[in-house]
Amino acid sequence: MKQLKKVVVPVLLFIFIITSPVWPGTTGKIAGIITDKSTEETLMGAAIVVVGTKLGAVSDANGQYTILDVPPGNYTLQISFVGFRNTTIKEVRVNIDQTTRIDVALESTAIELSEMTILAQRPIIKEDVATSVVNVTDKEVKELPITSVVSAVGLQAGIRGGWGGSPGYASQPTFVSNYTRGKVSVGGGLSIRGGDGDNILFQVDGVTLRDPRNNEPITQVALSSVKEISVERGGFNAEYGQVRSGIVNVVTREGSKQGYYGNFQVRMSPPAAKYYKGDGILDVTDPYSFALRPFFDPDVCWTGTGNGKWDEYTRRQYPEFMGWNEISSILCTDNDPDNDLTPLGAQRVFEYETRKKQSNNKPDYDIDAGFGGPIPVVGSYLGDLRFFTSYRSNRDMLLFPVTREDYHDYNWAMQLVSDITPSMKLRLSSLIGKQYTIRHNWDATGTYFYPHWPTEIAGIISYVSSTADLGGIFSDYNFCLSDIGQRSFAGRLTHTLNSTTFYEISVETFRRDYFTRPAAIRDTSAKYEVIPGFYEDSNPFGYWPYDSYGIILTGGQHFARARDNTVVNSTTVKADFTSQVNFHNLVKAGIEYNYNDLDFDYGTIASGGQAAEKYNNRVQMHVYPYRAAAYIQDKLETKGFTMNAGLRLDYSNSNSNWWALDPFYAAFFSSNYNSSKAFKTEDAKGQWQLSPRLGVAHPITENSKLFFNYGHFRQVPQYESLFRIERTSTQSMSSYGNPNLILSKTISYELGFDYIFMEGLLLQAAAFYNDITDQQDFTQYISSASGFSYTATSANNYQDTRGFELTLRKTAGTWFSGFINYTYQVNTTGHFGSSRVYDNPSDQKRWDEATVNLYQDRPIPQPYARANFSLYTPADFGPEILGHKILGGFLLNVVLDWQEGYWTTWNPKGLPSVAYNVQAVDYFGANLRFQKNINIGKFDFGLFMDISNLFNTLRLWNTGDQEYMESLHLPKSSQYDNIPGDDKVGAYREPGVEFQPMEYQNQIDITKTGKTRPIYYEGKTGIYWQYIDNQSIPVNERWVKVDQARIDKINEDKAYIDMPNASTYWFLDPRKIYFGLRVSFNFTD
Repeated sequence: MKQLKKVVVPVLLFIFIITSPVWPGTTGKIAGIITDKSTEETLMGAAIVVVGTKLGAVSDANGQYTILDVPPGNYTLQISFVGFRNTTIKEVRVNIDQTTRIDVALESTAIELSEMTILAQRPIIKEDVATSVVNVTDKEVKELPITSVVSAVGLQAGIRGGWGGSPGYASQPTFVSNYTRGKVSVGGGLSIRGGDGDNILFQVDGVTLRDPRNNEPITQVALSSVKEISVERGGFNAEYGQVRSGIVNVVTREGSKQGYYGNFQVRMSPPAAKYYKGDGILDVTDPYSFALRPFFDPDVCWTGTGNGKWDEYTRRQYPEFMGWNEISSILCTDNDPDNDLTPLGAQRVFEYETRKKQSNNKPDYDIDAGFGGPIPVVGSYLGDLRFFTSYRSNRDMLLFPVTREDYHDYNWAMQLVSDITPSMKLRLSSLIGKQYTIRHNWDATGTYFYPHWPTEIAGIISYVSSTADLGGIFSDYNFCLSDIGQRSFAGRLTHTLNSTTFYEISVETFRRDYFTRPAAIRDTSAKYEVIPGFYEDSNPFGYWPYDSYGIILTGGQHFARARDNTVVNSTTVKADFTSQVNFHNLVKAGIEYNYNDLDFDYGTIASGGQAAEKYNNRVQMHVYPYRAAAYIQDKLETKGFTMNAGLRLDYSNSNSNWWALDPFYAAFFSSNYNSSKAFKTEDAKGQWQLSPRLGVAHPITENSKLFFNYGHFRQVPQYESLFRIERTSTQSMSSYGNPNLILSKTISYELGFDYIFMEGLLLQAAAFYNDITDQQDFTQYISSASGFSYTATSANNYQDTRGFELTLRKTAGTWFSGFINYTYQVNTTGHFGSSRVYDNPSDQKRWDEATVNLYQDRPIPQPYARANFSLYTPADFGPEILGHKILGGFLLNVVLDWQEGYWTTWNPKGLPSVAYNVQAVDYFGANLRFQKNINIGKFDFGLFMDISNLFNTLRLWNTGDQEYMESLHLPKSSQYDNIPGDDKVGAYREPGVEFQPMEYQNQIDITKTGKTRPIYYEGKTGIYWQYIDNQSIPVNERWVKVDQARIDKINEDKAYIDMPNASTYWFLDPRKIYFGLRVSFNFTD
């Protein structure tokens, strides 16, 4: 009863204030003034109709009219008035949350004349927009070499990460990592103005798609259904809640009443490796690869890597191996006659255990389709019932087959729309999808991820420091299988009271379920005769709950340890009321209530070979948090001034009973915990937060505009972290949540300027500052007295983000369109208080006095820029053959992406206060689409080719290897002893160039012997020396200066760079070509 009261009271409270209810913006507005052309007097009573819809208005006593709730798109207006010539305005563009101003001067006539048709002038500067917003049309989406909404969003200024979401496209790390604060990395890789992915609000037709578990945006939307994508990077109106960095608002197509529309696209790439091959780079399964050479190279495989012919520079490139002679000796003396093997026999068994092969024989593909129109037969009886359905499916082959060989997802969406009455519309929508992926085990802070892209897979399987790591490559149990499904259902009722007033009521439900488990159980029947008389089972394939041992490979339960059976549900009820109270003021007010049903059940099982799974860490929690909000806002528009002002009131309640204990209470936090003992608890406290929002836009001239916005934005942290209570197998606390955690807060400021020049070029500049506090973090509690430690969720993190963005855009053109943008951004992060809390004051004092622990993290900025150019040939261009213009309808679209190299820390001497002292190479990428469009009646056909990494640029992805860093010729510094040069992190030795070691010594002692393979650089003199092993001459004469021409050649080839050991995966994401076909038809005209 108590729990029910907590839910019902807020519901009743917000029902009480429903008289001022807003559905987040999915429509725009058309407004203007009707005048007499000859007298310039305003006309009252003129009829304005949006052709093809039931929308329209009548001008008032001042000649003013307003039409609300207009979906984005291109429209035709018809204006009529008795005694005046009827006028048609074509190509009227409406955008989400924006006003399209159409003023019309009618011509009076005494006799009936033909209708006048005018092409609407599209304003390049949006006078009523007081924030940085980009509207991407369906036409632009079709032209870009992309297959996802996230990729389109990621091209915009101030946004990082999303463009890398395109299959086959690699990008530099964003270095805005959720891992640093113990959070799950989400958001499809997007970061808007330095914010995390979970700070983004992603909506489709006003329906929020977000996982309530971790605030992850659900971004898988079929592009065939997209009508417009609006990307807003700051200054959000009061109607938007649970957002702190950016809004992505997708409006999809609505089925037509007049006929059917369809769009079908398939794109496929020929099977190919996702790493660079050739010039001596071998598959990981090759006997001489970085993983297998010690076991097959006759120079070392029998006697061992420490006793063979390899020098130290070769040995450190491969895992250490004792040799098959030693292995045989061990097997023959272990009192088990069944495993006695000769050295050659042992090698043959090992060859069987590493029999897994690289699979490059399957293509990547994506399918995107949409179809809609009237429901046949019964549709006309059900309010002109129409539908639009879409489907998207994507498969990416993984870099190397692991537990799965590919990543696959699909999403199916359905929308039904009915005009119940001429003034009432009902919209029902659904989205169902699933991801088939793999999951890696999480670390001690509870972070985990689902590897997919080549860098993610390589980062795990390429680490081979010993033979124990080989199981991660050649088995199929190193990862867990993970299926993630989601379902969303929504209904929205829109009632238009008149052309200036309407209200909407909506209900949304969202469900997401996780199923993470190991691969299929291993077949342990010893039925494979590897060598005469020696049988093996299916090792290393299949999961086995016990530790298992092969000749070299070991593995079993300690690999696939992640388990997840979490199911989360969220229900949201919204209402809104929108009214143009007069020509200048558009007032919106709304309420929202959100209720969550979160059933958490996830963790990692312990290794050790027990038949029944025993969890090492596990979270089991079923909670029902809820939120509510109300807001009011006014959009004031005059001829030279627009102001958006609003207030938003948010309420959040974790709706749970939580422990109220001292953080060092051993009976609860240590291994002495007894679940049958009762501990003090308290009800979670509700939180109220009031957030003001203000935006001002002021046209300076006809070709320029200045805007400013300011706002407070609050967001509930990830529920998964709030309710985490995780214990180890000893019952000691591992991770501890906090349902009373304060809402994260961002105070945002933005100043922007738009300017048109050269008849159609738009220059946009914006400076922004985000002050972020109370951000989710974690604090470690350490008890010396009782011998336990755990991490607790806290809100101690802060962040300061500031920067500016420049965009030059040409949106319309017969032959050319495109944009260039540039972003400069500075991030500072830190935490309030201590990140470690000790029960021992002496320990606390030592930690606090190590001031480096309290330093802010101030990475050096990484400016970045993007450019997109579309070159067209008009449909009627060129000679005509068989009724078609053969040179018309061509498209060449190029996307260029540049990012200045990141700065990292290289401090081999362990000096204090050294940070971000060496820079990485710049990143440059290029993608292309070449397309031919053919129109035949109502049908459009498009044949296209997409190329990612157009110039086949090599990018060394793994630069963290110690020997690699030591070999670079970095700019001279006292902080390290590298040979001086102009190398940057990421520099590489070309494949096929033989390695020539170089070593730094401050001063060469010619009285001592040296090594013959390396060249020595003498720091004191800058001279290059080499030691000649000639026993017939004195030691001091064996040191000779190296010829400068040879040094120049070595430096030119960068032969001195000691490349990271995982040679197969030095260079990922080579050039990749996709071939595609698009077919669309339109019978709605």
